Amino acid sequence: MERWIAEFLGHLRENRRCSPATERAYGEEMRRFADFAAGRLGRDPRVPRDLTPELVAAFAAARSLERTARRRPIAARTLARSVAAVRSFLRYVERRGHSTTAARTAMPRVSTPETLPAAVPETSLNALLDELTAKVTADDARGLRGLAAAECLYGAGLRVGELAGLTRGRLDERRRLVRVLGKGSRERVVPISDRALQALRRFWTARGHEPEAAEALLAGPSGRGVTARTLERDIESILERLGPSSPTHAHALRHSFATHLLDRGADLRAVQELLGHSNLGTTQIYTHVTRRRLKAAYARAHPRA
Repeated sequence: MERWIAEFLGHLRENRRCSPATERAYGEEMRRFADFAAGRLGRDPRVPRDLTPELVAAFAAARSLERTARRRPIAARTLARSVAAVRSFLRYVERRGHSTTAARTAMPRVSTPETLPAAVPETSLNALLDELTAKVTADDARGLRGLAAAECLYGAGLRVGELAGLTRGRLDERRRLVRVLGKGSRERVVPISDRALQALRRFWTARGHEPEAAEALLAGPSGRGVTARTLERDIESILERLGPSSPTHAHALRHSFATHLLDRGADLRAVQELLGHSNLGTTQIYTHVTRRRLKAAYARAHPRA
């Protein structure tokens, strides 16, 4: 089965153009499934003969009963990822000429809770960024890097990983555009704000070096691009200034970008393109945030609400 798993992961990487994180997560789930099957059968599972409805249903049931290190049930999203990985593997086996319809139909449907994106209020976020712009000094390279990262994430709606992988050659300052390589190696061109460009310029001046075309937009002291985790820590230290009730994760800036655009009447399809969502339904989640605010305003203001 190891050979089948390796070929399946190669298919995800080369044909489905999945991100490294997705490939890694699916690989972990498939190895977990292989270990479960081997323990249940008492031998190495054979593909496709051993991929029975009973085996995959038993794996899903056993996975749902697992506990975390804190003895809590695993999250619904974790279980959904396990089921999705096995179901995708079964589809791959079927493309190779072996029927897996019965096994796929035995896989349960996992309902995941719908969580609304955590966005920072427009007034608070802009006041914070303006305050940082005025306070960060020219000799504080790390502070300027965090400010540049925040302005890019909020000013262009980027993911942290996308920003960490951006090179100077992908930025067109004259036209205020940036070419982003997103999930699934899909490229999109998005506008970037003047504030973000100014923050980048200040950071490069503090470092004493403007990056070449192949160099990272945001580099560390060693000159190499910083990791997404480093940028996340920079953003967390900035957003913590808003108080304990405000989201502090870096993705909140991307959420804020989308929410504030929709609040101001932006077209949903346009926001989808800017965010790089392949499915419009993903973008529509942000409309629930704006609707909730509208309902709250209605409840406060209307005499018959």
